[in-house]
Amino acid sequence: MEYQDTNTYSIYLGSSREQHKYIVSQSQVVLKLGRILMKSGASAYRIKASMARLAKAVGLQEHHAQVTFTEIATSSYADGNFRTEVAEQRTMGINSYKIDLLGKFISELPDRISPSEADAEITRIDSMPHLYKRWMLSLASAIACTGFAFLNRGGLVECLVVFIAAGAGQFLRSTLMKRGTSHMAIWMACGFLGAGTYIGIIRLLVALNLVGSDHMVGFISSILFLVPGFPMVTGMLDISRMDFLAGVSRLTYVAVLLVSGSFAVWVLASLFEIPLLQNIRPDIPVGLYILLQVISSGVAAAGFAMLFAASPVACVWGGVIAAIANPARIWLVEAGWAPHMAATVAVFGVGIMAEIVAPLHGRKYSRISLSVPAVVTMVPGVPFYLSMSYFSGGNMYAAINGFVQSLLTFLALGLGLAFVRLLFDKNWLFDQDTQVMKKLDSASHMR
Repeated sequence: MEYQDTNTYSIYLGSSREQHKYIVSQSQVVLKLGRILMKSGASAYRIKASMARLAKAVGLQEHHAQVTFTEIATSSYADGNFRTEVAEQRTMGINSYKIDLLGKFISELPDRISPSEADAEITRIDSMPHLYKRWMLSLASAIACTGFAFLNRGGLVECLVVFIAAGAGQFLRSTLMKRGTSHMAIWMACGFLGAGTYIGIIRLLVALNLVGSDHMVGFISSILFLVPGFPMVTGMLDISRMDFLAGVSRLTYVAVLLVSGSFAVWVLASLFEIPLLQNIRPDIPVGLYILLQVISSGVAAAGFAMLFAASPVACVWGGVIAAIANPARIWLVEAGWAPHMAATVAVFGVGIMAEIVAPLHGRKYSRISLSVPAVVTMVPGVPFYLSMSYFSGGNMYAAINGFVQSLLTFLALGLGLAFVRLLFDKNWLFDQDTQVMKKLDSASHMR
């Protein structure tokens, strides 16, 4: 729903109506920027820093902001006047392309811009149509989960069935999200559809004597498109910036979605007595196996980048980065490294590569757009969903073991990216006051 201004223009003693109309326009365009970044999935720091830079450019002397996962409260000060506004953003989604476009707009702001000019550009960016159609996102999800199926040691049968099941699940998710359905309900419904489709197809193939009964364990790969990787990473980045209101609420949202998806897994696993085991390594030559890992990692990351609405170029780079980093992580684990330590090293490499690639395109694509799709390939989706199923089945030892390992890996992914930002971004290494405009350093990029 488009935001409508229903505010009155109360006049303070010693101020004119025109002065108050102007501060209203200043405050509202800054708040509008924050709301669009919020609904696009940006981190709290990016939202606050972007609003502060625009506030300075439109002539505000101070701008205070409090940002959570779904709410923004701002106070704007200029010429002895102030205005406080509170807004709630109920649309929770991800649009990397708009984050990049708004980052470019903020990074190239002139010293002064009128509120109307800023509003026109922000409105233009916000009104841009989605980059990908629903069928494209379904295909991207199908390809990404097929890549995950192979990385999780699935064979040809598992990969083909996962392709169908994940594509169907993503199409349902896109349809329900467009209608504003509760995200908890969406994740449960898509989990049941994706995993249920996989089980149904395998059961049908077994009944027709086309395959054996040992292909059922790949059904978790059919719902890995439901892993909320982008908010998980940005939530960890919020925590590393001490933005606890946004970080904790964002990670709570992630936990709710993971549990909602897990509900479908443990119900179906119990009803159909699915064996909760991971496949053994495919019996193929080492060289071919490594090549397929590289390809699978690349297509999985590129597919997730499309789900995050990244630009085509950013999707390609996300795939290239993942094709290098994720197989390296797998090799380290197979060499005996703890999974979370291997993830830490691999994510650090992802961050470094994103720092190298971003300047090649004039930072047209943000580091978050380049790095998060690659990081998502390392999210322990299968171990987490397995651990939740073990909890449901009463196998506490296996459940706790898998859950702790998954938690350690989740933490490693976020902290690895945060460490790279500390090394390469002085705004992360040193806290910058975004409230007093005269102290605000707006020379560095926001991409």
